[in-house]
Amino acid sequence: MEKIRPILIPSYLVLDTYYDKLLNTVPWINQNAPRDECFMALDKLTYTYGKGFERTYESVLMDSLVCSIMELINKEFLTSYNVCFLNHYADRHKHLGWHADDSPELDADHPIAVLSFGATRQIWVKEKDYSGEIPDENKYELTNGSLFIMPKGFQEKYVYKIPKHDRECDGRISLTYRRMK
Repeated sequence: MEKIRPILIPSYLVLDTYYDKLLNTVPWINQNAPRDECFMALDKLTYTYGKGFERTYESVLMDSLVCSIMELINKEFLTSYNVCFLNHYADRHKHLGWHADDSPELDADHPIAVLSFGATRQIWVKEKDYSGEIPDENKYELTNGSLFIMPKGFQEKYVYKIPKHDRECDGRISLTYRRMK
């Protein structure tokens, strides 16, 4: 069985001002999650996330910066993203548990792209039924401006997480571009 590997582009987009702009302009919310979140779309949409701990989000109008980045990625990678889920990890304790972006509202035949701004954090990837220690080759460094692409089929076979950081660090914001049906 062939492995579906994500693609990490280390310096896809690096502008130090993006982190501060997003931190101060995005209408962040927290629904008892270990991070702040925001769901943006071009049109009014509803998105339900999670199994066993479902949270439902109503979209806010997509910010012009988030939209312009989405258009750039769509053009460069021949994708058709139409929504963005943003996460703000304020410090080393903020994290995202194991999961797959496999909600029925999402187009499973479309890749998912994660663009990072701010502090370097790791993203860990494992096959859904794997229960051992995560090998270093499945731990990716998400640096400021890096783009992490999970290709078509990835969400069916794998789960991923942003673990707590092992030392103090500044904040990180991720823009997760997806295609909703």
